[in-house]
Amino acid sequence: MNFYNQNVMENIKKEYMEINNSPNSNIGVTVGLPNELNFFEWQVTMIGPKDSSYKGGIFILSIKFPQDYPNHPPEVCFQTPIYHVNVNPKKSYNSTGEPLGHVCISTLNWWKPEYKMTEVLINIFGLFYMANPDSPYGIDRANEFRNNRPLYEEKIKYFTKKYANPAYCSIEQKYDDSWDFSYP
Repeated sequence: MNFYNQNVMENIKKEYMEINNSPNSNIGVTVGLPNELNFFEWQVTMIGPKDSSYKGGIFILSIKFPQDYPNHPPEVCFQTPIYHVNVNPKKSYNSTGEPLGHVCISTLNWWKPEYKMTEVLINIFGLFYMANPDSPYGIDRANEFRNNRPLYEEKIKYFTKKYANPAYCSIEQKYDDSWDFSYP
C-alpha cells in the first residue's frame, strides 16, 4: 500500500471509529468490517424504523470506498432486497453499470469531499421515510409511488417481511441476480 492509500485508509478508519464510538441514537445503524484488516469495505446493518412501512426489517448494506476517498464517494449498496424507488433492483440495471442494490441519494450523487459517512448513513436511513420519484430506478415504481401510494406502501411491507425478516435474514445470504419483486 502506498503512502497515499495509507492516508486514505487512516481517514476511513477514523470515520469508522467515530461512528462506532458515538452512535446516532436516532437511527438504528451498526457498522462492521467484513475483513477486520480492510477499512475500505464496511458492512452496515440498518433496522427499519417502527414508524415506517419498513418496520422490523433488518437491512444489510455494503460500503466500498475508492482509493482516492474522500475525493470520490463510496459505493453504497443494499445487500438485502428492499422495495424502494431509489434503490437499484436489478443487476446491471443501466448503462452506467450501477450494481444491484445501488443507492441513489443526493449526498452520493453530488458528492463533496467534506461530506462524512455519518451524513451518508443518516441520509440512507432517511430512505425509510421518503422516496424521490424524480430520480428513480424504474419508472413503474415511480409511477406507483405517485399514483397508487397505498399499493406502494403495501408492497414495501410485503417485501420487507419476505426479505428483511429477522427470523430468517442472514448476513451471509447473497442475492446475485435481480431481486424478485413479484407481488401476489
